[in-house]
Amino acid sequence: MSTITPAAEHLSQALRFKTVSHKDMSKMDLSQFSAFEAFLEETYPLVHEKLEKMNISKHGLVFHWKGKDSGKRILLTAHYDVVPAGDSGWPFPPYSGHIEDGKIYGRGSLDDKGSLIGILEAVTALLEESYEPSIDIWFAFGFDEEVGGAHGAQKIAAYFQEQGLTFDYVLDEGGAVADGSMMGIEKPVAVIGVAEKGNTSFKLTFKGEPGHSSTPPKKTAIGEMGKFISAVEANPEKPRLTETLKAMLKAIAPYKKGIAGFVLAHPDIFAPVIIRILMGNRQTAAMLRTTYVFTMTEGGTAHNVLPHSAECTVNVRILQGDSPEAVLKRFEAIGIPFTAELLMGDKPTKASDVDSQGMNHLRTCIASVFPDAVITPYLMTGGTDCRHYDQVTKDAYRFSPFRVSEEELELIHGDGEYLSLEKLQNMVEFYTLFLRGVS
Repeated sequence: MSTITPAAEHLSQALRFKTVSHKDMSKMDLSQFSAFEAFLEETYPLVHEKLEKMNISKHGLVFHWKGKDSGKRILLTAHYDVVPAGDSGWPFPPYSGHIEDGKIYGRGSLDDKGSLIGILEAVTALLEESYEPSIDIWFAFGFDEEVGGAHGAQKIAAYFQEQGLTFDYVLDEGGAVADGSMMGIEKPVAVIGVAEKGNTSFKLTFKGEPGHSSTPPKKTAIGEMGKFISAVEANPEKPRLTETLKAMLKAIAPYKKGIAGFVLAHPDIFAPVIIRILMGNRQTAAMLRTTYVFTMTEGGTAHNVLPHSAECTVNVRILQGDSPEAVLKRFEAIGIPFTAELLMGDKPTKASDVDSQGMNHLRTCIASVFPDAVITPYLMTGGTDCRHYDQVTKDAYRFSPFRVSEEELELIHGDGEYLSLEKLQNMVEFYTLFLRGVS
């Protein structure tokens, strides 16, 4: 039977706060966020006593741990907001923090309160032994990452810029230790996100002649929208290998047997073959090109009335080297008139150095906690708060220090989300090791 540690009890308590974020802050129950902050003060008194604390946008939490050399600094980030959860499909209520069978159930356990609690447990352990870091360490905990981070991480990054603070590197959530079978190797793979695809959404409006459905015109708003959607889906972007993906392939090449290892070690030569293989899996295919997904449509108010306009929303995940402007030009080239409204315009991030001091320290810590894992950089197709810190750091790395199966990945934003006691212990161990070794 797994022992319920103080860290597990603390995460369980943290999950009971319904810190659900929304694009419109007026629709957020900010009392839950204030209560969560009070919980952190009560639970981690040493952190609040020894570290300098700042509130940005009231609920963005920033801590400064002064080191021996204040000329160097790094930043660790996490977020404490969560996506909504309904009660159906959960073995226990989603905001209960229920612990059973070695698992802590609750919305946000994997994404991302587990990281936040793991970090604070590690800082507390080091403070209890009077540890003084060799350089300055900063922590930034956002409260609206799930809806883009406009009020949290974005404002925190602006604060850093105003203060003239830059960081050697940032460590945020992101990759994890996954089953290597997806990449065709027997060992588990620790993937470190060194870049993110852009996350852009447009609302497109198509015009048509209004009137009665009994006398239809040649073109209708919904018909034009439908043709446009079909044209986009029928003509996906040409796949290509970015430098980040090439680095990933070279990292796993030594663990592939026979000719496969040789092929992956020379991605420039064998690009067509590699692309064909990677396109066979949804996860790896998304790393090869800018993707378009239509997520919402709206048009019409009655079954027999032609609407004046029809609207659709398209979410675009933009590969490095591409841009939102180029995407719109490709849409316009289809030849079906529309007007576009930019709903969200996050561009691709820069790619971080895979051989920096920070990356090597990260590798060392991963190898200590997960000794059987193959460590590789990769391109994140999802988004994190980390992207907002691009202007205040040389490099940004995205890694969540726990093993995760494909089934558990499906629990993120899904029903029945949980973090095992073992995984939480791995996280505390990793962050303690990481913070102790920062230089």
